Amino acid sequence: MALTVAPLLPLGPAEGAQGAARAGLVMYELQPPEGYSSTVAVLLSEAGHAVGSARDARGEKYVPVRWEPNGTATPLSGLGGDWMWAKAINDDGIIAGTANTPDGKQHAVTWDASGAAKRLQEPEGYPQSVVEDINNQHVSVSTASLYSTTWAVRRDRDGRPTFLEQPPNSVGSLATRVNDSGEIIGSARFLGTSNTSAVRWDASGKVMYLGSSTFPSPATVAGDTYDSVAGGYRAARALRCCVFRVMPGASDGSVAYEVNNRDVFLGATKIGDRIETVRWDNNGGTVVMKPVPGTSRRNVHALNDAGLAVGTSDQRAAIWDVNGNATLLPDEKPGRVLKNSLAQTINNAGQILGSAEYWDVPTRAVIWR
Repeated sequence: MALTVAPLLPLGPAEGAQGAARAGLVMYELQPPEGYSSTVAVLLSEAGHAVGSARDARGEKYVPVRWEPNGTATPLSGLGGDWMWAKAINDDGIIAGTANTPDGKQHAVTWDASGAAKRLQEPEGYPQSVVEDINNQHVSVSTASLYSTTWAVRRDRDGRPTFLEQPPNSVGSLATRVNDSGEIIGSARFLGTSNTSAVRWDASGKVMYLGSSTFPSPATVAGDTYDSVAGGYRAARALRCCVFRVMPGASDGSVAYEVNNRDVFLGATKIGDRIETVRWDNNGGTVVMKPVPGTSRRNVHALNDAGLAVGTSDQRAAIWDVNGNATLLPDEKPGRVLKNSLAQTINNAGQILGSAEYWDVPTRAVIWR
């Protein structure tokens, strides 16, 4: 049963007014269900559904939670075991993840607005599966396991599982992301090595070996690859056409770790004598993501399709524009002393999910709109 809390309310015109005016955003708290005191959230749909968890004041009780755009909190139920994990949410608010049964086995599940877990069918002969992602056509990707063998699986809207094509000589695979075109990113293990390599499946299911390590984001892949000419690992990308190629100007030890649907990347590389957080555009041009004026450290986490990025500058949530300039997000509350705040992810509507921690009250998941 859903537990309803008060609709989301802004923090008030006096709270962080200067930052709100600059960023054009207002912070709202995601309230916990009854009996819980702190919240965190990590998933955000384009429509503003959020997914995370709540804990009680003693830290002993834990429950996964979904929040509707109006602030209604619904605890997620499991399959009778003691563990569940939400991994992805689509624009319809369908959550995909994993829950275990009383025998300890893990099973792919989805949750709708009711919060009840729906167990998905496993391939015949495979007793366990784990969901990694779901797209807006309700196609999900996961793995199915039998003893120590794990293979990538695709499920269509009807939930029927199909094993994905395997690269030659592979001994295991993992599908981690699927986009709305049905392109899938993942990895495979091969005979004679304990390392994994990136692979892509196109919409027809044909597999392509990409090589190297990867931070999967469909269908372009951000990661790094070994540069045999210069020596050392460098930030790299694998566009839909190609295997991994080194980013223009990338230094030894650099990495690309995030990419949006317009092939714009976030990463880190050495510029002069400093390691800088940077954004590479789809032509390889580099923009340095600068700290908020008056701060020195920044950690940029996520990027939307408009090129806006979010993260922290020192210990405050921040947003970066397309020129790499940062602005603090409003996170003040009258009568409370802020410890830190974090912007975790941003959707294409410009909504930002994160958290705010104060010295005198429990941590709360927050959303900026």
